[in-house]
Amino acid sequence: MQLSRLKISLFICSALFSSSAWANESVNLQLRWHHQFQFAGYYAALEKGYYANAGLDVSITEGSPEHEVINEVLEQHAQYGVTNSDILYRRLQGLPLVALAAMFQHSPSVLLTRKDISSPSDLIGKHVMMIEKMGDADFLAMFLNAGINKELMLLQPMSFDLQDFISGKTDAFHSYLTDQPYYLKQHAIPFNVINPRNYGVDFYGDILFTTEDEIKHHPDRVKAFRQASIDGWNYALAHPNEIIDLLINKYHVEKSRSHLEFEAETMRPLVISELIEIGHMNPARWEAMAETFAKVGMIDRATIHERLDDFIYDSDFKFDKGKL
Repeated sequence: MQLSRLKISLFICSALFSSSAWANESVNLQLRWHHQFQFAGYYAALEKGYYANAGLDVSITEGSPEHEVINEVLEQHAQYGVTNSDILYRRLQGLPLVALAAMFQHSPSVLLTRKDISSPSDLIGKHVMMIEKMGDADFLAMFLNAGINKELMLLQPMSFDLQDFISGKTDAFHSYLTDQPYYLKQHAIPFNVINPRNYGVDFYGDILFTTEDEIKHHPDRVKAFRQASIDGWNYALAHPNEIIDLLINKYHVEKSRSHLEFEAETMRPLVISELIEIGHMNPARWEAMAETFAKVGMIDRATIHERLDDFIYDSDFKFDKGKL
């Protein structure tokens, strides 16, 4: 009798230990920039327990120019990351990256320009500060659509310092519509915005991604992390002031409350959660984006079809199902 009780106790302890071990499974999310409302959904997923309820112990790491998010994930410093259209460019180069969800249906990337510059043609002969290549395919496509040769501009490497625009060191500055315009408005600095969407280029923004290896070895974890992140985004958009309090009090962001409120409000027409499910991705739009890369000469069009296979995450698919 005592032996039976001992066996039952050991079984229960073993089951509890196994459950606890899974519940404490640690993963890292690498952001593409410093903590700000741009990543609100992930903070909400962490603080409101969506990740914990999914059995995940998630660390959120802010980004910087020195820590390029895709490399951080490929080098396994993080299992998940948030980036822009460069994930597609790198996938088309052959890297094993998978898009899990597009949090912004429209990219916030724009060019801030001097007040006398209002169209791409006005940039001829002007200093233009961009990331170039994978970070600025939407701008390169915009120039192409507008019939402007980028060689006619004085391209400058991106400094990520808005003061370079304010001081006149550059005439056009790669910016996020949700961020730098606030500072310029607050300080009554005149500027214009050139948005690629107005010239037929409409990319996704802030894409949650992982690797094929993560999906292969941890399919349940990927599915759980993605869903918990989307749940976090739904909560954050419904409770922006709560997330702003969190950013100020816990994450100690440098931005003011009014700046974070501006960011939250400006994001809404880019996320458009009232019309489209958060995270939704349309294969046709990814194909159109890939064609844009080919059109500006960044990739070989012949590789698009093959390399886009399994690029868009499907929670129901089995890894490499074609070969299996």
